[in-house]
Amino acid sequence: MLGTAILQLRLLFTFFFSFIAFSIYGSLPTVIVSLAPYQFFVNQIAEDTVDVFLIVPPGASSHTYEPTPRQVMQASQALLWFSIGESFEARAMQALKSYHSNLKVVDLQQNLDLISQPHCHQGCCAGAFDLHFWLSARQAQIQASTIANALISSFPQHKEKYLSNLKKLQGQLQDLDREIQTILAPLKQRSLLVGHPAYGYFCRDYHLQQYSVEIEGKDPSAKQLTNLLLFARGLGTKTIFVQPQYSNKAAWLVAKDIGAKLVTLDPYSQNYMQTMLTIAQAFAAQ
Repeated sequence: MLGTAILQLRLLFTFFFSFIAFSIYGSLPTVIVSLAPYQFFVNQIAEDTVDVFLIVPPGASSHTYEPTPRQVMQASQALLWFSIGESFEARAMQALKSYHSNLKVVDLQQNLDLISQPHCHQGCCAGAFDLHFWLSARQAQIQASTIANALISSFPQHKEKYLSNLKKLQGQLQDLDREIQTILAPLKQRSLLVGHPAYGYFCRDYHLQQYSVEIEGKDPSAKQLTNLLLFARGLGTKTIFVQPQYSNKAAWLVAKDIGAKLVTLDPYSQNYMQTMLTIAQAFAAQ
């Protein structure tokens, strides 16, 4: 199936490469990001010097998403891809590089203090690391530097703009970190029950502990669900935090049984600063 898909992509490239290059892109160079939060970071640093092409659309899970042939075509003229390590990226990059060998892949995992996931399910965390590292204002500062350095390397004529914008963004991220600390300081219940374990880095920064309804990327079995209900009652859980990208059936069953409410959060939102504050405020209000 994968071989057929690659062949189809090659045929599409053969017939439409020239048309796409002419009609979709203007005079600005294009860079690719996998997730909307990184669209925010690149836009803040690069401003109007690049076009940013987003792969995973709003509402979709990056762990299971597969780019469409049209998306791969639209990305065919990109010069940079800011990669986070999701499994779909390697497959899409292989197709892209066969037609555009100059594509530079920038690994946003570099220099980060990554959280190991020894029991991570396939498709969630390549290399057994938690890939939700944008959900740390502290790790985001490192990623912003990586983005700025890559942009400077590719477009040195804008170096001063990028450095100035990086300094501004990192100051905003530092302010965000301090504000979140203030919001969460009074929180007495430091344990959270979540539908999908996306908040590892956020919890590490602010001394919280997440427990997941989802187990290794799947809904819990009947036995696991029974144990989870006992555990949630022991925690005194009143809120379960869920995401629109994933099935919330099991979380709903747990909430109904223990009398908890479901609160939906979207960590994949492009509005990064407000999203981080919304997460903090929701956790503080549990």
